[in-house]
Amino acid sequence: MSLIDLQLDNAEIIKKYFSGLCCDDFTYPFLSGGQSNADNALNQLDINKYATKRNNVYPTNSRGSSYLSPYIRHGLLSLSEVWRAVEKFEYKDRTKFQDELLWQEFSRHLYAIIGKKSKKFLNYKIEKPNSNADNYKNMNCITAIEDELEKTGYMVNQTRMWFASHNSLRVGNDWNKYEDYMFQHLIDGSRFANRLGWHWVMGSQTGKPYGFSKFQVEKRGPQLCNGCELKYNCPIQDWPDTNISGKIDHDFKVDEQKVFGPKEIKENNSTPPSFVWITGESIGDSDPAMSYYYELPVIFIFDKELLSKLQLSTKRLNFLIDCLKEINSKRELQVYLANPEDYLQNKNFASTFAPVPKYKKITKQNIPSVEFPALRLAEPINFYPTSFSSWRKKIKLSL
Repeated sequence: MSLIDLQLDNAEIIKKYFSGLCCDDFTYPFLSGGQSNADNALNQLDINKYATKRNNVYPTNSRGSSYLSPYIRHGLLSLSEVWRAVEKFEYKDRTKFQDELLWQEFSRHLYAIIGKKSKKFLNYKIEKPNSNADNYKNMNCITAIEDELEKTGYMVNQTRMWFASHNSLRVGNDWNKYEDYMFQHLIDGSRFANRLGWHWVMGSQTGKPYGFSKFQVEKRGPQLCNGCELKYNCPIQDWPDTNISGKIDHDFKVDEQKVFGPKEIKENNSTPPSFVWITGESIGDSDPAMSYYYELPVIFIFDKELLSKLQLSTKRLNFLIDCLKEINSKRELQVYLANPEDYLQNKNFASTFAPVPKYKKITKQNIPSVEFPALRLAEPINFYPTSFSSWRKKIKLSL
């Protein structure tokens, strides 16, 4: 177990503590972490023309992306907070943007229910195409977005769909491998949103695959085609052939408390907590446990064994370290590189529920003294949602 010295600069921290745990050389992401940066981004948010610009890819100044997703993903901004912030904008832009926030909440609900089963096809089985990957080498539209991802830690939604469609439906690669690659580098990387995006693109979630072809590139990022050596011999003129071989029936029993955690503050024993344990799901000032116990020290634990397996980008670690350094400037914080289950054993702590498999596994063995409900845009559900539209009709917003 290592106690990380947050007084060191980020490069020194990563070199000293995370050697062998990263997939790349030291690289700063294009956005810095921290609550102040999140608040500033929200205060400057302008979604005028979002409905028409949201799918633009290149040039980058034509994009409509808000770039809030890394802050939302790590709980520096809540979905409800962002929802309220865009109420002042025009209807078509506001509703389209809020639809994206709902999609994020839908992905969290779905992942809370199915967890690691999201690595498998959801509602429809997709047959692997019979394809030769060599036919698709040197495509500028793919190499350019990979280059941007590895340099910045970001992809706009449109290029995420291109990448997923190309590698699952056309080339026939193992989609989990390429979803892992995106997860390694994206500073907003989350299993809930990433995997649902892949399932939607493949047709595994809806039964209707998204067919990536030259048409989308010419419409959303024409310079990619203009600068491509395959411009006049493009191998993706048409949509890929996709075979959906059958529907998958699920019988998920949804125990709301086990799946979504407590609805109210839950005291599990009479001994008061001696510290607050925070996770990567919720490291903002509004984390319920951290804000309630404002006088207690805070603990964050980088899971060494998990990091060794994931091999995350230094961009992602930089973002998290920025967030932790800002917390440390406001209150007592200790950051460890350790096994969370071992560290939390026989300790009294408070935490905010996180609807992800790792949190559930850790707290099954190490029960928090006090556990706080997760911040949500929509209230927990008691059913398995087969589609976004069916889920949306049944939910109640928590605004």
